[in-house]
Amino acid sequence: MRSGEDEGDGWAKGFETYAGLDTLGLPRTAGAGGANRFRPLRGLALTVGVLLLLAAAAAVHGLFVDVDAFRLSGPSSPGGPTAPPNGLDAAVDREGPASRLQLWAMAATAGFFIAWFHRARTNAEALDPGSCSTGPGWAIGVWFVPLVNFVMPWLIARDVTRASVRSAPAHTGGRAPLALLNAWWLAWVASKVLPLIGSRLPATGDEVATAHRTAGACIATDVLNLAAAVLAILYVWQLTNHQERASAASPA
Repeated sequence: MRSGEDEGDGWAKGFETYAGLDTLGLPRTAGAGGANRFRPLRGLALTVGVLLLLAAAAAVHGLFVDVDAFRLSGPSSPGGPTAPPNGLDAAVDREGPASRLQLWAMAATAGFFIAWFHRARTNAEALDPGSCSTGPGWAIGVWFVPLVNFVMPWLIARDVTRASVRSAPAHTGGRAPLALLNAWWLAWVASKVLPLIGSRLPATGDEVATAHRTAGACIATDVLNLAAAVLAILYVWQLTNHQERASAASPA
């Protein structure tokens, strides 16, 4: 019977083969881990970066739509605090498609990002064997477990970042910088928690006030989604560069 870690590795390899991702990098080379092999990340990182840019653009589009709805439903709107002003219905109707566009962009990014994340985790094992507290398969499975996916991916990314920085030639022996990772993770978690809180707020009998409050919550979520996408791009390239420098300096 195969272990969960082996199954996780199989899912990652199957996805990468299906999506053609295993042809984006250079041929595999042996890493410091002996049986483990370092696999180039740049092709995957480029794909993830482009998709994250599209997700950021979708967040900007949603932000403009929600700001318009927020403005039209405010107490100082032309229709007053209770009567729906002209254009509010159209603005509210645009919020649905804008939200779906963001969801589609995030869904398209998720598979490629997880493939990149898994490869970075296996590379960390090749560069610094035993540096991670969980097996490579966890780099896939933890994203699909509710609540666990708010903590475990960060713990894995922390281990991978530390292992990659320690293996890089410029490392001076201090602790690996985690500021960018922490900023991205806080923005990502907040972007997922805020809509859950907003969905549980008590309903009001005032249609305009409800639209105003909903638009305000959506604006905050859009800003967090945008920040998370930009910070994710920076983190992906930071970690990719660390691992490539470490691989180039490795005797193997």
